[in-house]
Amino acid sequence: MDQVAYITIIEEVMLPYAEEKMPLKWVFQQDNDPNHTIMEWSAQSSDLNPTENLWGDSKNAVIEAKPRNAEELWKVVKSSWAGIPVHKCQKLVESIQHSCEAVLKNSSYTTKY
Repeated sequence: MDQVAYITIIEEVMLPYAEEKMPLKWVFQQDNDPNHTIMEWSAQSSDLNPTENLWGDSKNAVIEAKPRNAEELWKVVKSSWAGIPVHKCQKLVESIQHSCEAVLKNSSYTTKY
């Protein structure tokens, strides 16, 4: 993907979706892929990344299910993500402010979160 395609996707797909479906305050956080990174984000910022908790849930589901092939793995991952309750996502998002405050208080070092 080149710069023009990336910008087109952001402008024509991501931004309209975010403006319609997301609350007024949100942050566009890129994934550090050098093909489309503007700002540097810490690769190990799990304290400030609520999806890390959800990935942990999926990882545990995979460990428990012990899939034998790629198809079984995909089924386990899809089932795990489909089973995440909305209230858990809301709780994780609501915890971000507290997590940010803890990281700042701890001089950007890891916290108990």
